[in-house]
Amino acid sequence: NCSKPQFCKGFSLSKSPTADVCCKIFLRRNKIMALRGVWQLRKLVVSYCNWGGSSRGIRAFMESELPALKEKNPHLEVVTELNRGQHPFLKGLYKNKNERVVCVKNLSQEEVLEAATKLRNSLGRKVVKLKTRHVTKQPSVQGTWSTALEL
Repeated sequence: NCSKPQFCKGFSLSKSPTADVCCKIFLRRNKIMALRGVWQLRKLVVSYCNWGGSSRGIRAFMESELPALKEKNPHLEVVTELNRGQHPFLKGLYKNKNERVVCVKNLSQEEVLEAATKLRNSLGRKVVKLKTRHVTKQPSVQGTWSTALEL
């Protein structure tokens, strides 16, 4: 049996050696990001205008989706800010002292929920493009890869 049934609900793997492998694969496929089991997003700031038309979607999000988001993520501190005359945005503050800001002007409540979920699931690091392959002084234990593999 799986040690985390809330993640594996409805997900089965036919040849999994352990049920925890099932959980890891499910989490990796669904991009649920926690570093060593600790969620990295610690605070979500929802900034909106109570009058502007560009904040219509985020106001609907706050009425319908935000309470459920708070309930599903008890580790997350959610703060709302009223900024009159400004476009709405979401700001994520992470444990590694980084922050990400996402503009959500003129977005629907589903798109705002998707943006908030992406902030929650990201690690807060900058995306760095790897310029070269990983080179190591230690040779691979499995040997070098070749196309002439015989099974």
